[in-house]
Amino acid sequence: MNDLIDYKRANHKKKHVQDVPEGILDVIETDYPSEYRLILEDQTRITPLFTNEEWIDILTKSRNSYMSHIQRVNLSKKCLAQGN
Repeated sequence: MNDLIDYKRANHKKKHVQDVPEGILDVIETDYPSEYRLILEDQTRITPLFTNEEWIDILTKSRNSYMSHIQRVNLSKKCLAQGN
């Protein structure tokens, strides 16, 4: 559980950076705050907290966030390579 506490500390630091994709725990923290607290307090296993549909939503949001991040990074690299 110390890993989650360390993650939470690191997570608050990275929120200051706007170009950081959302991980699964970031999505859970935003969309399901009460379940997130249970996870951090190690009161329950993470899997049964969510329905299959909720898991799909969580994973999709996280994946889309990473896809957007990758596209922005690639665009930035392309602009730098062209000298803009």
